[in-house]
Formats: sequence, structure tokens, C-alpha cells
Amino acid sequence: MAALNSTQITTLLLIAQASITFLISLRAFSRYFKTHHDLHFILGVAMGTIAVVGVIGIIGDNYLASFFSTKWFRYAAQIVSYFFIFLATLSTAERYLRRVAQWQLIFVALLLVALFMTPLTPQFANPEVEAIVSLLRGVITFVISVNYMRFFLQKGTRFSFLMGLSFLLIAVGIAITTPWYYEQTGLIYLYVGDTTRTVGLLTLLLTFLIG
Repeated sequence: MAALNSTQITTLLLIAQASITFLISLRAFSRYFKTHHDLHFILGVAMGTIAVVGVIGIIGDNYLASFFSTKWFRYAAQIVSYFFIFLATLSTAERYLRRVAQWQLIFVALLLVALFMTPLTPQFANPEVEAIVSLLRGVITFVISVNYMRFFLQKGTRFSFLMGLSFLLIAVGIAITTPWYYEQTGLIYLYVGDTTRTVGLLTLLLTFLIG
């Protein structure tokens, strides 16, 4: 049996991440339809967007890379998605969360426009730019983790602890991947980083199943 190459391994990890985020989105929307709590709606839209981004990444990396790059769109969509999750951690007020959800839908619509403009989007100028853009995701997810850990220290709930742990693992995974942008022969950074992110997403799914 032939060993998997780096593209195939990365594709498998992307499939896993896209599948997990899709399940998280379904679970979040299921809770939203039961509780009508806008926090669940925001999480559902964010994770659904990230799941779609994963599918676009699989298609883009395997079939479209020689024609145009989808990376700018993928990073932007993930940053926007995580940013709205961050905003949702700032207040539990119903009016505030409803406004965040409304703005989130506007930005999702803008992302759809950006998706259709992807063929016109240039490649990253250099690895340093891509590394910085990628790391923005890690900064946002780390701040989300800190906010949930703060909630855990205040209230001691299992949900807050698991949410904080999930986003911390996602942030650490992104940070571990960062050296790979500068030295793409160091595939171990990519594999370990993506695997850590996948574990973080699995923890997030578990949180929604038992939380």
C-alpha cells in the first residue's frame, strides 16, 4: 500500500475539520430552534461558514490551485467567523446578541460576494504575509478561550471550561502551524498543528453534545 503524500494527508485533515464543524453547526442550530437563543444562532452560522470554507479548501487545493488561489477568501471567512464568536462572548444581553447576529448575516453576504470574486484575487505576496493572516485566526480564538475561561472562573460551569479548552486547542494548533509558512519542508508543523486544531474542534463538538 502506497504511503500518503502531504497533499493527501492535508486533505484528510481538512475533510475531518469540515465534517466536525458541519456537525457543530447542526447541533448549534438545533439548540437555537429549541431555545431561540441568538448565541446558538451565531455559533451555528460561524461553524457552518467554516465548514463551507473547509470544502472550498479541499476543492481549491486539489483541483483549482493551478488556476487561482482560494486562500484569501478562506482566511477571511474564518477570521470573520471567529470574530463574531468573540463578539458573542462580550455580553449575554438578548438585544446585543440579536444585533451581533444581524451584522453577522450581513458579513456572510459580503463573504459570498468575495467568494465569486476569488478568481480575481492575487496569490499571497510572500509566506510572511500568509503567516500573519493565518495567525490572526489564532489571536482571535485565543481571546475567545480567555473569555470562556473567565466565565468558568466566575461560574464554574462545565460548558465554559470545555468551550475555553476547545478554542485554546484551536489557537495552539494555528500557532504550531505558523513555522510551516516559512519552511514548507517542515511538514511536521503542518501535521501537528492541523491535528491539534482537529482535536479542538472535536472538543467543541463534544461540548455541544454534552454541555
